[in-house]
Amino acid sequence: MIDKVANILTNPSFVNVAQNTKACVTIESMFKATGRPAFIMMDKNVDKDTRKYAATKEGLYQLLCLGIYLTMIPLVFKKYGFKLSQKILKKEKCIPDFKNADEYLNYLKLASMPKKERAEHKLMKTFSDTLKESPDAKTTLKENLLMQDKPNKYIEAKGAIELNNLAGTVIGLALIASEISNLILHPIMRFIGIEKKET
Repeated sequence: MIDKVANILTNPSFVNVAQNTKACVTIESMFKATGRPAFIMMDKNVDKDTRKYAATKEGLYQLLCLGIYLTMIPLVFKKYGFKLSQKILKKEKCIPDFKNADEYLNYLKLASMPKKERAEHKLMKTFSDTLKESPDAKTTLKENLLMQDKPNKYIEAKGAIELNNLAGTVIGLALIASEISNLILHPIMRFIGIEKKET
């Protein structure tokens, strides 16, 4: 039994999800959007209409927050946060001049694969032919991916993305998404007939 649990916990796919702030928040929000309403509906100490109202409100609230969060993360925190991190760390020369966070993440996927699988992978075609680790580097990052068994993964860049996602979680989910959800939640509930219209 312990071996099976250990195999799951050390599985590379599981590890990647566990190290991804956005994925963790999405999974947590989906559990809240389904679990909380389910537990509310199981509470027999409250009348059926009240349970239905509370369960619907909680489920919609969690889904609205998640939708707003998933919209904000790529548009604001991932895009601008990654560029800001590159500027801050420019003197350290620890993050090459990737166009954006997506280009880096594509690079990271390739760098994490066995060397023999990289050359034919579709992501290789989306990657810059001229991008180098630094202006004075003798080889491009693409050449490094093709020639090196373990190319540099630039963990500072991954850390910058996760830090920005974490900031997005605190600012976006805890502050902005909750306020916007509260504004649009009651009109939606009135529209679907769960809440009575104000007279």
